[in-house]
Order: sequence, then C-alpha cells, then structure tokens
Amino acid sequence: MRAVLLVFGMLLLVAPASALIPGEWTGDGNNLDLSVLKPGDIILCRGCAGWLEDNFGNIIGHWHHAAMYVGDGKMVEAWKDGVRVVPVSMAKNADEVAVYRVKTNDGIREKAISFALSKNGYPYDYQWLTYIGGKEVYGKRYYCSELIWAAYLASGGPDIDQNPGWSWKYGYNVAPQELADDGNTYLVTQAS
Repeated sequence: MRAVLLVFGMLLLVAPASALIPGEWTGDGNNLDLSVLKPGDIILCRGCAGWLEDNFGNIIGHWHHAAMYVGDGKMVEAWKDGVRVVPVSMAKNADEVAVYRVKTNDGIREKAISFALSKNGYPYDYQWLTYIGGKEVYGKRYYCSELIWAAYLASGGPDIDQNPGWSWKYGYNVAPQELADDGNTYLVTQAS
C-alpha cells in the first residue's frame, strides 16, 4: 500500500490531483430515493470521482467519498478544490451510494450542519494522501470524511471514526469507509 501511495504522490508532481478529478460526481447512475434523506445524513459513494478513484479507490475501502445532506436539496462536501455546497441530486450520478445516519439527536445534527457549512470555501486537505495523514476538527482545510467527522465531533456528537487513533490501513486519517463501519452510524438505504 505504501508503494502505491508513493507512486500516487509522484503522479501528483506531474499532474495535480484536482486535474484528475471531475468537477461533478460521475458514474453510471443509481436509483437513490432522495426522499429518505434527513438533514445531517452522510452520503457515501463509490464510482463518483473518475480516474483517481478508478485507479486508487480500492486502497481506501468500499466507499470512496463522503458528503453531508444539509436540507433544501443540497449537500456539503470537500471536493478537489475545497469545501462546497452542491445539489444533492448529483449523488444520483455515482455508480453506487449509501445513506448513513448518525446515532444522535436533531440538535446535534443541526449543529453539525452549521459547522460543515461554516467551512464552505475552505481548501481541500490533500494531507490524507501521505498515508500517515492526520485529521483535525478545527483545521484550515478538509478532506471529505474529515469534514463530516469534524462536524459531528465539534458539535458534541459521537466520534464517528471507526479507528479514532492510528490504524495500519488509514494511518491517522478518517476514511469514508470508517464512517460507515463506525458503531455510531447506521445504514438507512443503499442504491446502485
């Protein structure tokens, strides 16, 4: 795995990662029923980030990207150029998606949404690519699953990182797969 990340790091010297990732979620589409979404839900996807995911996605688990539904047909996510708010309908472009809900109350969910939205415009955190990585609740940049994990932790919610410390697979990062596998989240629906 370290060798793959080293090769990927070398590739970044030649072509920035943001150039390898499309501007919107891509894929063959899925039949996600958007009506099941509740504000604060985590939307995980596979087959949504183009070339980068096709070539390196299996390193990080089944789920490759994470976003948070914020209501009013929108989701917040950390995508290649930074944190942004986009239409949740974009999730229907991915090959496969799942909706997970955090085991907490609506007050915590509302605070988590506010936290995530307050990071709109922050740059993307490519530190996770170093394998050792790192995650910060109050950082100056965020990667996808770090943003959602931080939003819930900063809001008094549970730590939704399945491996909150060091893990051999993810280093000090929090991967989208860990959000799904954590005991403080549960599957609402999955679609392909």
